[in-house]
Amino acid sequence: MSIKVRGTIAVLAGCLAAAAGSTPAVASANVPVEVPLGGVESALHTDLPRLSTEAPVPIPGTPEGPRYATDHVLPQQPLPRLPLSSELPATEADLPLPQLLPSDDVDHLGLRTESSGVQALTPGASVNPPLTGPRPHAFGLPQVTAPQAALGTPDVQAQPGADLGLG
Repeated sequence: MSIKVRGTIAVLAGCLAAAAGSTPAVASANVPVEVPLGGVESALHTDLPRLSTEAPVPIPGTPEGPRYATDHVLPQQPLPRLPLSSELPATEADLPLPQLLPSDDVDHLGLRTESSGVQALTPGASVNPPLTGPRPHAFGLPQVTAPQAALGTPDVQAQPGADLGLG
């Protein structure tokens, strides 16, 4: 085998190994939040609270498109409601307590929450001008009606829960 063929095979093998070893980036639904208090703890010579949690990132869904009705001039819900989903992350917080009682049984207060899913809908709007659509029995002329405006209320659904305890 010539040196060119060996070099080509080596480059091809390297490219295949790099492609096999790389994995696609996975989008995370939460962003970690760290509260760095280690330096303050050592500077003040005291115990500080510890917090570990994540910030949820809302993921937008597919909004409903406008709906057309025969008795309305404009489509219904020109500003559609946008569904969002996310997950409330698990959170742990420990707060050191001073020794007020002579027993050493209680030295910190702990708060723990479990993760839970969240679904939300943004508000939407709908408007209708003071005219109806064309009426076939009136030679295509619209009828005058009262103007209408509506606002879709926002909606949030979740099942959060927490445990508070002494330790």
